[in-house]
Amino acid sequence: MKPELFTRENINTLEFPQTDDGDYARRYLLPMMADVQRYIKNVHDTQLMLAKVDDVIISITVSGFHPKNSYIVSPYSHYVSYGGFEEVKRLKNPPIEVLIKMILIPLAWYLRRAELNKVVYVNNWLFSTNLYPSVNSDQLSALCDALAKWFPDRAIVFRSVDQFRNQHIYQTLESRGYEMMLSRQVWYVDPSYGLKLKVHREDMRAVRKNGHVESDELRDDEIARGVELYRKLYLEKYSYFNPQFTEDFLRLARDEQWLKIKTIRKDGKLNAIMGYFSRNGVMTPPLFGYDTSLPAEYALYRHLTVMTMREAKEQNLILHDSAGVGKFKKKRGGKSVIEYNAVFTKHLSRSRQRPWKFIRKISEYAVPYFKKMDF
Repeated sequence: MKPELFTRENINTLEFPQTDDGDYARRYLLPMMADVQRYIKNVHDTQLMLAKVDDVIISITVSGFHPKNSYIVSPYSHYVSYGGFEEVKRLKNPPIEVLIKMILIPLAWYLRRAELNKVVYVNNWLFSTNLYPSVNSDQLSALCDALAKWFPDRAIVFRSVDQFRNQHIYQTLESRGYEMMLSRQVWYVDPSYGLKLKVHREDMRAVRKNGHVESDELRDDEIARGVELYRKLYLEKYSYFNPQFTEDFLRLARDEQWLKIKTIRKDGKLNAIMGYFSRNGVMTPPLFGYDTSLPAEYALYRHLTVMTMREAKEQNLILHDSAGVGKFKKKRGGKSVIEYNAVFTKHLSRSRQRPWKFIRKISEYAVPYFKKMDF
């Protein structure tokens, strides 16, 4: 098998596989390749490419440095801007915050000078959570060989690798010299189990009181509201380094069915939205948001959670519930899993390998801590 690389210049020569994954790749990636920033506002200076191995399509991103880039295309934003400076604020301990910032400022300078951001991200679907298509170890190995030849001056990083649902990917990459570096702690939920728990009955009582109704509809005049709801949760409450989806994104996600969209309304007004996709028996909702200014008694986050778990159960899927609010997810049957960036740098100079070795060392100390905590 010989992997092939496709860019905007030769994408018209690609025959997409006649599979569910191939059809999804065509509908999702072709518009993105034309103008990715039209759909995700904070993906700057980024070229989207596709690799084809047999009948498997793998998405690839190549980015330059931009201080406001989303962490989905930038290791600097991931580990320094978001994971460093912003997470420190959540400690709510000013003396410790000042101390850590004193360490972070020279470190950030070094990582920029050391070209940490000079990477190619593999299996990057431009979501926080990237589900893998059906790919076997031989196909992965062939792709690894090709990537080092295609990108001799960049670190190669496979996103969203864990040992729960893609163990053979983890093992294959590790055997090929990839080093596993902490990305985040994520949560998987078996909805058949989660929906039987006592807390689910409590959630349902709260949901019934709030007077909201569910729907599969998202009208044209609600597109802006849908984006606003996502922004209120993922950007305003958490971080602007999360992907900033635009109205064009949400409109095309609905029309091309990139995402299966579910909505929650009260008195006809859209107050919460969820959009998910599935692959290889797993579903994940990269679009999730609600009106955070409404009273807590409306239980909108709990309603979204119930709706998402119910949708997974009806389709016999495992729910990849992404990261964050770990105690909430654990109480509802979530299983915590460490997600890694699998990084290959052996084809680079020692000076280019050095910043990644530093991150690897930090990961070795951080992973046991993450496993103990319910982030």
